[in-house]
Amino acid sequence: MAERARDVGDDGPEHVFFSPHPDDVALGAYASLLGVPRGIVPTLVTVFSQSCWEFVLPVDPSRAMAVTSRRMGEDRRFARAHGADLVHLGFRDTSLRSPPGGLPETEEAHAALASRVRLALGEVLASVSPDAICYVPLGISSHVDHLLVRDAVRALRDGHNVVYYEDLPYSAHHPEDEIVDYAWALGLSPRCLDMTSLWSAKLRGLSFYQSQLEPQTLPAVEAHARRLGAGRGLCERVWTVAS
Repeated sequence: MAERARDVGDDGPEHVFFSPHPDDVALGAYASLLGVPRGIVPTLVTVFSQSCWEFVLPVDPSRAMAVTSRRMGEDRRFARAHGADLVHLGFRDTSLRSPPGGLPETEEAHAALASRVRLALGEVLASVSPDAICYVPLGISSHVDHLLVRDAVRALRDGHNVVYYEDLPYSAHHPEDEIVDYAWALGLSPRCLDMTSLWSAKLRGLSFYQSQLEPQTLPAVEAHARRLGAGRGLCERVWTVAS
């Protein structure tokens, strides 16, 4: 499902934000989204948009339709408020594939899913220029959905014009040297984006995703931003191929 905000202009390369789930871009790539040049319509691609996860255990699959509908609505409102085109690819997230207490996903099922995700993302990328800037999660959380998205776009683009945003709130729970070592192993170098004056805007952006924020989420995100700011403010960090 796609929702277009307005006609695309000719003011530079497209900016395509790949979000494993609703809220991932708002959490980890908000500065990059706000930094898209005026006149360019960003595209938000939410890959795993079917869910039944709402921080209530045990997970009940019968809630899937209601939870999915609510989260897709939150995503649509966020995209409209930020002038972004929105694409929902409709894949089922881990709460539906291997919920807590259930059987783990088999290697065969994972491989088949990876193929389908790569095919779907390849179709998305076929509609944008080779110079489009693609934002994907870094994968520091090792969340399977995040890795599927990252690895598919990374392979499809051969690493060209790919920007890696930090997975939040997961990054907040990893030591700084662990994050740096992880990113360096991928051949990436960091760039910090000052969010100090934009922090209230980020909080408003995250408020669109009320169903997905646990009580500890915002404090963890802010703590990580302050850690990156090193006492001088609040930052987000992205990673790109080291030159």
